[in-house]
Amino acid sequence: MATRKHPLTGVELNTIEVERISLDFNAAVTAHILRCKGEKYNVIAQKLGTNPHRIGEVFRGEVHPAAAMKALELLTR
Repeated sequence: MATRKHPLTGVELNTIEVERISLDFNAAVTAHILRCKGEKYNVIAQKLGTNPHRIGEVFRGEVHPAAAMKALELLTR
């Protein structure tokens, strides 16, 4: 991941390359796969360019409820 430094403090900052307001079905499936692989909740949100609340909606089945089964199907092929 590319980084840059804050101009006043010199602290390294991650470059945000993808930012999603909401997750589509394929992103929701990807979130489930990453979770099954042991990724931390906040890291999944960062990797998908969204906030943890959106990830929570997916994991609770509030949006894209079929994504969990699709992820399982892909993982057990």
